[in-house]
Amino acid sequence: MMIIVRLYPKSDLNKTWKFAEDVIAKESTEGVTPLYATQAEGMMNVGVIFDVKDPDDIAHFLTETLSKCDHCHHSKTISLMKPVFFPIPKKKPENIQRYVIRIYTHPKNYRTIYNYLTDYKYPFNLFPIYVSYSLGDEDIVMTVAADSPETVNTFVRENIRGLEGADSVAFYPVVRAKRFVSLGRLIEEQKKHLAERAEKIPQSEIDKDFDWVENFEEYAKLTGAFPGDI
Repeated sequence: MMIIVRLYPKSDLNKTWKFAEDVIAKESTEGVTPLYATQAEGMMNVGVIFDVKDPDDIAHFLTETLSKCDHCHHSKTISLMKPVFFPIPKKKPENIQRYVIRIYTHPKNYRTIYNYLTDYKYPFNLFPIYVSYSLGDEDIVMTVAADSPETVNTFVRENIRGLEGADSVAFYPVVRAKRFVSLGRLIEEQKKHLAERAEKIPQSEIDKDFDWVENFEEYAKLTGAFPGDI
């Protein structure tokens, strides 16, 4: 299963990020593998995504490894339930950046909103990376890639906030990311949770070489996108 551990700093977010790079990245065991870390503007935490064989396996990391993080104020552990990933399309905008979308709703609306987001036919300038139940800080979380914050804002306003039961929806640009495993391992993890409709996409339309964690930042730099956010 996949788990997000969000680390909240006492004051300096950069020191918490460095701890993730220098310590957490090397904490791979037979039962727990840190896959990558991200930082989203406005969320004031560092999110580390783990592949975990058994939920109890994360206990050692939470009680032992995090005890070494003097700059961390507290943490939150969120299990991603039924995560579905979508392959990166070959045809995509020249300028793209990732965004986290967080949705809050009543349990009676979980399935309807989740199914809507996994089945939705996304436009060229915005495509999903993953959708999942989280039931942690939010009820449903998704990551998308888009050509501008205006595109994401329009999508959220017109396609999510209007859904019955979508009580609160917020989105945040991902401004920093670091992969802790090989790209091949990350792709294998993605394949375990591939969205059903994604399996029907012709292989010729999928970009199998694009690193959806780290290349987004480099891609944005090369195209001049969002210089203030990098």
